Amino acid sequence: MKRQTTLFNNQSGPACQTRLWYRCLLKSVLIIILMGIIVTVQACSKDEEQNEEQIPPKVSEDPLPNPPENVEFIQSVSVGSNHEILVNGKPFFPIMSWAQSEKNYSMLKSLGMNTHAGAKGAVAAKQVGCYAVPNFSTDVPENGNILAWIFDDEPDMPSGTGANAKPKKTPEYVTNKSDSIRKLSPNKLLFMTFTGHFTVEQSTYPENVRKTLYPQYITNADVVGFDIYPIYGSGYAAHLDWVGKGVSQLCDLAGTKPVYAWIETSKGSKWMTYEKQPDVLPVHTRNEVWQAITNGATAIGYFTHAWQPSFTEFAPTQDMQTELKRLNIQISRLSPAILATPANRNISMLLGSGLNCNFKATIYKNDLYIFSVNMDLGEGAKTAKQFDPIYPRGGKAIFSIEGLKTGTEVLVIDEKRTIIAENGKFSDDFAPLAEHIYRIKL
Repeated sequence: MKRQTTLFNNQSGPACQTRLWYRCLLKSVLIIILMGIIVTVQACSKDEEQNEEQIPPKVSEDPLPNPPENVEFIQSVSVGSNHEILVNGKPFFPIMSWAQSEKNYSMLKSLGMNTHAGAKGAVAAKQVGCYAVPNFSTDVPENGNILAWIFDDEPDMPSGTGANAKPKKTPEYVTNKSDSIRKLSPNKLLFMTFTGHFTVEQSTYPENVRKTLYPQYITNADVVGFDIYPIYGSGYAAHLDWVGKGVSQLCDLAGTKPVYAWIETSKGSKWMTYEKQPDVLPVHTRNEVWQAITNGATAIGYFTHAWQPSFTEFAPTQDMQTELKRLNIQISRLSPAILATPANRNISMLLGSGLNCNFKATIYKNDLYIFSVNMDLGEGAKTAKQFDPIYPRGGKAIFSIEGLKTGTEVLVIDEKRTIIAENGKFSDDFAPLAEHIYRIKL
């Protein structure tokens, strides 16, 4: 017992005190670390709660499904009440190529084009899952994928000016040939493409001739279109808005008939010195397409040929091809809404202090769709000369909609954002030449 007592007593000496001090220090450090962890976890939880409060409410994206990969077999083709082409009773929005070799059809389809016009490639078009709008010929057999026939290109092309201006094909010739086509193919629509000479801005015909010539042509067609290429054709970027103006004027002439516009996609025309030609940029092409749609076009097509510096039937740059694919896929997906019944309520759009803009509003499945575009070309555009640049302006747009309730969510399609309406209105910023598409649940 004495030995054990001595050993115990020795543990209360300096060495034991040192060990006890280290133990207390270790416990203190562990407690401090534990408290730090608890504080950090609490802080993280608080941050997460705050972040959750800042996340905007989820709004369902546009419900329109992607279109089928291939077009369907045609049993019937007609024209609907909204100036749209109906295939088997359903709205169809043709996105066309022009006069392309059959070897290009697969590539063109990959860029979102669903119809190939101006050639005899009906068989090749069907093989890639697209429609054809060929020149009429009894040598082209029916295969279920011929959407329509297309008449001789640009029958209105004038030779001479003023009182001496004469069209390439007289109205009598057009009537006789159209009647002949219809007798041989009574169940097909007939497309007809004009130059821009039907417009107030571009016509070289005397006014009285212009007003009588085109109604005669249009009488013989089921679907009418035109080709105005402001930059590619004449080097006037300041005429970019002639596309929208042309669609509007042709819709007035066409009445209930569908209207289409051919859109420029590159430089390289044979009518100007190549080095002086401005570039046709993706933003130009996209803006022209939405000009056409918002002004009433229910089909579009792309002109892709270039003659300089060497001939090619497909001249769009890689950037342009990327934009064409994005744009065409978007149009195909939205086509049920684009071709739907016009909205029957008062709607207005004011861009900036009165910049040039346009919109189209439709009702599809009880949702209001607004397709809108900034068409402003900037100061000096009205006096700009050939090859002069343009300086388009952006601005804030205010949309006023009859019956729109405060707090209503406005979905900006394909932009992953929403806008909250106030007092029957909503506003949005438009970059130069930009477009926005909105959906409002009614």
